[in-house]
Amino acid sequence: MATLPELGNVPGIPSDTGWTEPESAANTSYQPLYPYNDAKQTESGHLFEMDDTPTRERIRLQHGKSLTFIEMHPNGDQVHKVFGDDYEITIKNKNVLIQGRCSVTVIGDCNMEVRGDYNLDVKGDYNLQVAGRMNTRAKGDISFSGDEDISITANENFGGAIRMAAADHLYLDSHLYVKGSMTSDGIVTCDSLTAGNELGGGVFAGSFGFVSISGGLSLGVPVAVPGSVYAVGSGTFGISVFAPYISSLYSSTIIGGAIWQSDVLNYVKRLIHRPSGTGEAKVST
Repeated sequence: MATLPELGNVPGIPSDTGWTEPESAANTSYQPLYPYNDAKQTESGHLFEMDDTPTRERIRLQHGKSLTFIEMHPNGDQVHKVFGDDYEITIKNKNVLIQGRCSVTVIGDCNMEVRGDYNLDVKGDYNLQVAGRMNTRAKGDISFSGDEDISITANENFGGAIRMAAADHLYLDSHLYVKGSMTSDGIVTCDSLTAGNELGGGVFAGSFGFVSISGGLSLGVPVAVPGSVYAVGSGTFGISVFAPYISSLYSSTIIGGAIWQSDVLNYVKRLIHRPSGTGEAKVST
């Protein structure tokens, strides 16, 4: 009867991996039985066992000094344990099929190089958790697409921020909703700009334009003219109105026009009366 060599201080599997190394059927409590175990052992300690002990049938091939081994268990399990570096080289194709769960634990760094395309197909959920920083870089284009919603969140509980920068432009092909404040060096819109909502407060410019690059503003119709403000309805200015040089304030309603003339225009004339090249500045009604 061959006894197992003393394993000594053999590094084990960390307890937080989610799996454990199965114990051999031949251990200190259950040794192989004579004459069922056919064991071959060399002078340096190399061991080859074919054990036919009832209910504990196994095959074990073990290196003498390093204790690296391969063992096949009675239930069909196999343990390949390497007490050193492990190199696996396949000259041609390799196919791996795992019908159950696969768990891989790397205590140190992990490097993978793919010199062709890398295709990953996940039929269920894909969960990625990174305890440190995450960096992604591509020399070509990067595309993100989803058949449903896509959410990007910087944890507001820790003061997170999202920063986007582009050498050219940032294009949005849909509506943009900003819940908080927005600061910009300039805003250009091809259709309309809504502050708040169309029925509530803020400024909403209709489909005929908002503020032209020359400074026109049209609330409704007609299209804004540079240096002019058109309001189809009534308007209220809580503090002051400033219309430099040849500017105009226009209201399409009689009541609105009377208000502009009596309250606003006279006040504006009195405040901004300035000489021009040929005469006084005029404020038209």
